[in-house]
Amino acid sequence: MKKPVFVDTAAWLALLNKSDALHEKAKRIRNKLVREPRQFLLTDYIVVEIANALSRVPFRQTAVQTISLIQSSANTMVVRVDKEIFGEAWRLYSERLDKEWSFTDCASFIVMNRMGLTDAFTSDHHFEQAGFNILLKD
Repeated sequence: MKKPVFVDTAAWLALLNKSDALHEKAKRIRNKLVREPRQFLLTDYIVVEIANALSRVPFRQTAVQTISLIQSSANTMVVRVDKEIFGEAWRLYSERLDKEWSFTDCASFIVMNRMGLTDAFTSDHHFEQAGFNILLKD
């Protein structure tokens, strides 16, 4: 099996939202990654972002179904942001005053670096700024 691919919030939301401009492209990428096969990796912070983005009543059931699927999938690993990752992410966030990277982005970068990952299933250009290959380009 190839190295896991980090799946960011942007990809999850593009997959779920049929009116998202990147929905069809996200589905093609997901299908390709599943065929390769590539394990999906994300942090618990990404799970929080998905839940927050879909917290409005019309979308809440989708959030519950998606997060339940993430938690039960043998092909998906959720990394818990522990005290060490938090500390490294905070240092990165604090040192990069020239960037608009979110704290969640910084935690993602730390996890990706620790695991030797290069591919991020996202459209977020911040991952590219941090030196990763983004798979969901416009």
